[in-house]
Amino acid sequence: FKIYFYFSLAGCVTCLDYDEHYILTFPNGYGRQVNALWSILTVPWIELGGECSINCSKTGYNASIVFHTKPFYGGKKHRITAEIFSPNDKKPFCSIEGEWNGVMYAKYTTGENAVFIDTKKMPTIKKKVRKLEDQDDFESRCLWKDVTYNLKIRDIDAATAAKH
Repeated sequence: FKIYFYFSLAGCVTCLDYDEHYILTFPNGYGRQVNALWSILTVPWIELGGECSINCSKTGYNASIVFHTKPFYGGKKHRITAEIFSPNDKKPFCSIEGEWNGVMYAKYTTGENAVFIDTKKMPTIKKKVRKLEDQDDFESRCLWKDVTYNLKIRDIDAATAAKH
């Protein structure tokens, strides 16, 4: 795989074995806490919310994904729903629901229901990243190296200056 990010609005994932390029958009990220009154009793969390898409120009397959934010009362965190479409079809052949950081279930138009993915059972794979001197100026690690370095040494002012 190769992954590129463009202004953090969209990214491109390349499956080298199949010569397929997937353009994807990202959800919004929100820092959440129940409310100010409960802030000392609750733990804040990061929540994803909004609509995203994944498109492959070679195959024509595409997906529409919704990251659902937790309602103020009740409900669950980290919910996701998605629909996967065949090329030129307006009806999805697969619908997915579950938690983006847990188990997601697939329902196919054939009537089959199955576990789509269980993220808690996935192995952790170490990233392969080229050395900084081999990266282009706008590749992520090269572009953000000064910010990363200053955060590691806890120099927030220098990290903020480097970010600008």
